[in-house]
Amino acid sequence: MSEELETRGAEDDDRRRLPVVQDPATELHPQLSRGLRYVHQKLGDRILGHHELAAHVYALTESLIASGVLSLQDFESRKKLRAEQMMSAALTEWEGAEVLSDDTDKYRVKETLIDCDQRMHLCKAACCRLDFFLSRQDLEEGVVRWDVGRPYAIGKRADGWCTHCAPGSKKCEVHAQRPLVCRGYDCREDKRIWVDFEQRVPNPELAKL
Repeated sequence: MSEELETRGAEDDDRRRLPVVQDPATELHPQLSRGLRYVHQKLGDRILGHHELAAHVYALTESLIASGVLSLQDFESRKKLRAEQMMSAALTEWEGAEVLSDDTDKYRVKETLIDCDQRMHLCKAACCRLDFFLSRQDLEEGVVRWDVGRPYAIGKRADGWCTHCAPGSKKCEVHAQRPLVCRGYDCREDKRIWVDFEQRVPNPELAKL
C-alpha cells in the first residue's frame, strides 16, 4: 500500500472517531416543535372527524335516493351549491388560529396614562401576564412574538410573563411596537389587578394570573 493511501485511510479513521456536531441552525426550536405538534394534532382530529361525517352522509344519501325521497339530479345540484358556499367560507376561516378582530391602527390609539413606574413594585407588571391575541397589524410587523402552539396569542415565557417583558425590570422590550391590546388596556378598573387602584391596593392573588 502506498504512503498516500495509508495517510488517507488514517484520516478517514480519525473522521469516523470524531463526534458528530449538530449544526445549531438545523436544530428544531422548541416553540416551532410545539407548533408543529399542534398543527398535526388538529389535522389528525379533522381527518378522523371528516371520515366519520362522510360515512354518515354517504349512508343517508344512498338511503334517501334508494327510497325515492331524493332524486339523484336534485342531490347533485344541491351538492354543487353547498360546495361553493363552503369553499367561500373556508377562504376566510381557519380553525385553530385566532386573530384580534380589531383592525384599528395601533399607532393612532389614545392611550391611558398610568404611573406604571411608581406602581410596578405593587402590581409586578401583572398586565404582562394576561392572555390576548395579536392584531393583523402586529403580525404583519413581525416584531411581537406569538405562541406558535396557540396562534396568534401573545408569546409567553415559562414563568408566565410576556416574552418581551424584561425579567428584571419588567419593562417592555418592544415598547415602541407593543401590541394594540397593550396600548388600549386600562388596568384601573380591572379587579384582577387592583382591589383599589386609587389606594394602591393590588389583588392578593396576582400570582395566579
